[in-house]
Amino acid sequence: MIIWSIQSEKAWECLQEEGRLLARPDHQADNWPDAYNWMTDQLINRIGPAPRKGIAPLWGWYQWCSKSKRPDLRALRYRWGPAGHHVMIECELPDDQVLLSDHDAWHIPLNDGFLALDDHDINRFDFFLKKSGWQRGEPIPEPFRSELHKSWELIFDLKSLDNEHWGFISQKSIQASFWEIAIDQVKSHKAFTSRK
Repeated sequence: MIIWSIQSEKAWECLQEEGRLLARPDHQADNWPDAYNWMTDQLINRIGPAPRKGIAPLWGWYQWCSKSKRPDLRALRYRWGPAGHHVMIECELPDDQVLLSDHDAWHIPLNDGFLALDDHDINRFDFFLKKSGWQRGEPIPEPFRSELHKSWELIFDLKSLDNEHWGFISQKSIQASFWEIAIDQVKSHKAFTSRK
């Protein structure tokens, strides 16, 4: 499977020097720890354990905004921050080592929302959560937290999310998460400077 991963220039140098690139949890965005920890658990459960302890997922693109599979650096350079030097790495990874998910739907876990295909399920969840006495701003209690996390698994069901409401698969961005990139998996790379 061909994946494009945007990495810092330093990460690209590390990949060349060490022969592989692994991410640590401190490389992840710290704004959404619950969603990123959940994705790490999903990668462990669906792909297998990380190559070693203390490793976080790497991220990439399987399909970019429908126009082509390859991301468009003209658009990326203005939204990839912070401003600095980055490298888009094209790599070929084994299918069984990559977890694909819907990029738009991923924003539901990032915002701690309930993910469903219809409003009925969302309204049911909200009704029972509020009935439990939960107030906005408080941590979501069990068993609702587990139900919320279970709903997030829908981001991996690309066929169910291939519809008019969520967008058609041929027109959306599909992200990839995986544990590592080995230097022999790199097909090409392109350096670019982001502008914020």
